[in-house]
Formats: sequence, C-alpha cells, structure tokens
Amino acid sequence: MEKKQFSELGISPQIQQAVNDMGYEEATTIQAQSIPIIMSGKDVIGQAQTGTGKTAAFGIPAIELVDTRVSRLTQVLILCPTRELAVQACDEIRKYAKYTEGIKTVPIYGGQPIDRQIKLLKAGAPIVVGTPGRIMDLMRRHVLKLNHLKMIVLDEADEMLNMGFKEDIETILTEVPEERQTILFSATMSPAILKITKQFLKDPEFIKTVHQQLTVSSTEQYYFEVPKGKKLDVLCNSLDVYNPKRSIVFCNTKRQVEELIGEMQTRGYLVAGLHGDMRQVARMQVLSSFKAGKIDVLIATDVAARGIDVEDVEAVFNYDIPQDEEYYVHRIGRTGRAGKTGTAYMFVTGRSQLMAINQIQRYTGKKIALKALPTSADIFETKQNKILHDIKKALEGEPVSEYTEIINSLMAEDYTSIDIANALIKILFKDKKSKKDKIEKLDKIERFDRPDRFDKGDRFDKGRFDKGTPYGKKDKPTFKRNNNGSLDDVPAEEGMARFKINVGRHHSLQVNMVLGAVAAQTGLPGKSIGRIDLGEKASYFEVPLEDVKTVINTMDSCRIKGIPVKTELLTK
Repeated sequence: MEKKQFSELGISPQIQQAVNDMGYEEATTIQAQSIPIIMSGKDVIGQAQTGTGKTAAFGIPAIELVDTRVSRLTQVLILCPTRELAVQACDEIRKYAKYTEGIKTVPIYGGQPIDRQIKLLKAGAPIVVGTPGRIMDLMRRHVLKLNHLKMIVLDEADEMLNMGFKEDIETILTEVPEERQTILFSATMSPAILKITKQFLKDPEFIKTVHQQLTVSSTEQYYFEVPKGKKLDVLCNSLDVYNPKRSIVFCNTKRQVEELIGEMQTRGYLVAGLHGDMRQVARMQVLSSFKAGKIDVLIATDVAARGIDVEDVEAVFNYDIPQDEEYYVHRIGRTGRAGKTGTAYMFVTGRSQLMAINQIQRYTGKKIALKALPTSADIFETKQNKILHDIKKALEGEPVSEYTEIINSLMAEDYTSIDIANALIKILFKDKKSKKDKIEKLDKIERFDRPDRFDKGDRFDKGRFDKGTPYGKKDKPTFKRNNNGSLDDVPAEEGMARFKINVGRHHSLQVNMVLGAVAAQTGLPGKSIGRIDLGEKASYFEVPLEDVKTVINTMDSCRIKGIPVKTELLTK
C-alpha cells in the first residue's frame, strides 16, 4: 500500500500539530487504513501485530470523537491486556491530544490504589484506558459510568482472551450502550475472537495489514537489552568495538535524528542526518558524502532512508524500535547488499519492546539473537588489536632504522627491548585517552587540537587536524574584537570566505560540533575548512572561496544542538 502523510487522513489541525511535534513523518499502514474508516463511525476489526502503530490508529479517532462540551463524561473506553500496555496507550494518546482542549485520559489498572483512580474518574475522564478486571470492579462500584459511551476499543483482544478475560470482556460489552462504535484489534483471528466480533460488532469493516516480504537472509540480526537512558552510550561503544566501515542509525522521528546528531558530534563522531524536512539538494549532498566515505555514520528516519542505495554499509543500528515490521525489513536491507553480509542491531528497553522483538521474528522468519552489551574492556581490546595490527604492518614494511639510536641508548642503560616496547605502547594508550578526554572537555577551549578518538582508522580524514591548519593552532587568535565584543569584523584568511552562524557558547556549542556539522552538511573535506571561532551567541567558520556557493546552497537545512542554523556570508 502507498504510504500516506498524516495530513492526508482528515485529522484536525490540533492533532496534526501534535503529530508534527512528535516528529512523525507519515502514517504506518494500519494507521493509514484505519483512521479514516474509524472516523467515519464504522465498527472495525483490525488484524495487526504489536509495534505497528495501532494506538494512534484508534487513539486519534477517539480524540476526534470526544465532545469537549461534556468532557466530564466518559465517552471512550479502551481495554488493554496488561497495565504496561494501558499506561503506554494512555501516554501516547495524551501526546496526540496535546493541543486539543478538554481531553483528559485516565489509566485504570490493578496493582494501584483504587481510591486514587476513583478520584480521577469523579473529576471527569472522557477517555479511560484500563485492564478488564479493574474496569469491571469500578463499574460494579458505580464509579465508572458508561451510559454516555460512544466508542469502545479492544486492543490486543487475543491476548486478553489468552489471559482469561473472556467473561469480563463479554460482560463489559453487554453493559455498555448498544448504540456505540466498537473497535477490535487482534494479531490473530481465532474462533473465540470471531465469535466476539459476530456477537458484538455491527457490520464491521475488516482491515488486515499485508506486508511485502523481503529477504533478510544475508544479514545477521542481534538485539541489545539497553538500560533506560543508556542508548547513546551503547551506540558509541558498539561503533568503537565493531568499527564498521559505514553504518546507518535509524530513528523513528525527525527530532530524535537531530538530537542524536548533536550528541554524537559532541563525542567526536563524524555524522550526518537525513529526514523529511530537509530539502532535496541537502539530502543529495549528505548521501553523496556518505557514499564517498566522508561520513562514517548516517542517522536517518524511515522516510528519508528510502532512497539510500549505498554499498559497503556494514552495520545498521535500530536506535528506536521500528513502528512497523515492514520498516524493520526495509532498514536492515540497507546492509548485506550485493552478495555481502551485514549486521543489524536493535536497541530494546523494557518488556513491551521485547514483545515487539517476538513479533518481528515471526514476521521475518529469522531469529534475532540477544547480544551482550559492549564494554570498556571490549573497547580496550579493540584498541589493542588496532595497535598490534599497525605494529605488524610497520614491521612487515620497509626496515625502520631512524630510531635505532634511541633504542640502543635506552638498552645501554640496562632497559630490555621488552621494557622499551611496553613503555611505548603505554604512552600510546595514554595519548589516545588524553585525546578522548580533550574532546569531552572542548567546552573549555576555543581551538581544536587534533582529536583522534581511539585512533579509529579513517574516522577523520588523515591530516585533517594537523597543527599547521588555522584551527589547529594552540595560541588564541591575535586579532582584536570590536567594541561590542563581536567577531563580525574579523577579516577572513587569504583565499577564504567567512561565515557566521547563530549558535555559540551560550548554547553549549563546541568547536568539533561546528566542524562536524559543516563537513557533514556540505560534503566538504574537514581539512579544507579553515578557522573556527566561537562567540557567546554566534560562531564563525571559514571555507575556500570556491566553496562559498556549496555552503550557501546546503547549510540552510542544518541543525546544531537541535537549533536551526542561519548562515550569513560575512566577507570574501
């Protein structure tokens, strides 16, 4: 089925604004099919797996249905099999209702003091989301009054039946008003489910998501169980340990792409992003840089990634669980191309996301294996192997004799060759650590002094940070600021053009963020970018005169630290 934007589904401007804030670019298959039909008032049977965006499929029409003039009355009831799913559905509906006045969503489930839930219901709740057992309890107490109910939703109906809620569901469906809309979603259509639909739904519309099966046989698939708030650390550690030549990181929203770009640039990675808000010329520039190897890590949404056809992508990271199984297959299909093998990793946090893993495995027919989180010991081993490889490569090359005199003088002082080798390797390791620390503390300095994070091969262009380049000098600039402290009047270096951008130290900006953003956005090699100066609320960078047009054409869609960048040409 052709994908649709949310704006094509006839939803209100308030919900459209909330969708935009959440960063979603298009509706999933089940959303695109279900929302218009449910909003038309028909009963619906939807066959769809967990993780396909079902909550929005019924939640958005539920919000549209509520009459806010009587917002104290319960008008929508949503039944879920577990408290976790009830809370999750409730939270998501609240996000979609962000700009719709009079919408209050209350979660009702066992294991929480019932007195608190009674108070919430008495205060008025037009949308109630809960588990069948607690809903039944509150109905018997005459606290949850459903005589004005307009819609009832059975989410994951098959799971509720498997958990023994069949009688509760039938009782609830019997006691709610007969003139209501009934929506049922289920992963399977068992005889018990079909019996309920026949008994309680009126002339329902049947919707089944049919996915296009794609091959994933050439891709090894793994998932990490990631502690909450640690996804960025796990991603960076994975890149350091597995060291893929090229990799793509997939996020569900434009906002997450932008945030991740800023965070990874801060840590010294050369990354670029793709999402639907970028102009075509900027997208093509980023893809060109990625194909040319100027960018190691591409961070993208599903929409923007459709045109990616790049060989030698060795790894795909699902930073966010995909909204749809078909999205997952499309994502991991970016690696393992042209007969080569690739690796796909998925970051999983919490029980509900583990359930999504099971659904994806059933859909693809291939196991996704649990993988241990990469540790600092793994990073150390990777660094050690890299140094060992470099030493062997040097030994296998032309004989090196220019340092023999140093070694002989040390051995004359009773140091053994093993002692000397150990000391040199220790210095090398210490040097790499100090350079990593320097990157993490760049907010305290103005100049960039050769960041070589873990010496990861070609992550940065060779020679890019030589101390002879203008921004590699340790000394502070010798020019004087004008009377108001601005750097606007500083002349550009000979043969360079000077640009001003609207972010600076006030935004916790660091020099490597500017360098990484300009290089990634324009596709210019890092070594061609000249002096970078940080001001309080504005910053400055220089590029060769012949690249002025490239900067003007591509920087308009750039974001740094999540801030839209405004670029102004100052001098030539």
